[in-house]
Amino acid sequence: MNPTTRLLEVTDALNEAGLQFLIMGGHAVRHYGVDRNTSDFDFHVSGDSIRGLEERLRRTRLLSRSEFKEGVSWRPEDFRRYQIGVLPNGREEWLEFWIRNHLLAPFAELYQRREESLESSRRLVFLSLPDLIRSKETERDDDWSDVRLLEEILDARNLANPTGSVTALSQLRSRRGFETAEATGLFGKRDEVREAIRQAKHPVSIAYLLPFAPDAECHSLEKTIADVLRRLQPGTARHLAVVEAVRLSYQRAAKAADRADKERQQSAR
Repeated sequence: MNPTTRLLEVTDALNEAGLQFLIMGGHAVRHYGVDRNTSDFDFHVSGDSIRGLEERLRRTRLLSRSEFKEGVSWRPEDFRRYQIGVLPNGREEWLEFWIRNHLLAPFAELYQRREESLESSRRLVFLSLPDLIRSKETERDDDWSDVRLLEEILDARNLANPTGSVTALSQLRSRRGFETAEATGLFGKRDEVREAIRQAKHPVSIAYLLPFAPDAECHSLEKTIADVLRRLQPGTARHLAVVEAVRLSYQRAAKAADRADKERQQSAR
């Protein structure tokens, strides 16, 4: 079955059950343009939607069959999963729900930033692209492969907006995006670069920008790294090597934080 067709069947069932949800995981990655073969269906749901979850799902036409069963979760207050079928190749299909995700803002905030699409006259609602990237900052290497591809897509979207250069620069995360910004002369607008540094929240974005405006205030990088970047010739091999070092440091810290959260959850059980 076409992945989108199956996703529509599942989301129809969630709507029938009266759930408020956002699509995340592999199907959200597919929506944003990364080819992905997935048999799991991942959703973030509101806390109000989760009351009587299993009973509500069992009453839907799709999920009333006998193979529907709950799987083990090591953090059941935050994450629930249900097997909903078996594919012809023997792989199990899983329906997974985040009620609270330690990497993400509360559901109401996520829902305000949602992205929607129309498929076969049905509305599909996804985590925003920045929120999806954040949800992938786990200890899993496969998730970081997704992050790199999604960062390129985010940069391409931002840079395609002719009136959003400060936003595009403040969120700059990929080498391809950097090269596009450089080729279009965005780094020559010193005042905009300074403002982008002020607005930037991610250390990789600041590392890309700081050599172009070394006098800009910067409080989101370690002082030693910021001082090195201020002295570098922008766009050189050494500049880009420092950017990648900052990226690797951020990734290691994010993996460690995700691992520590899992360990806390498991020790509390």
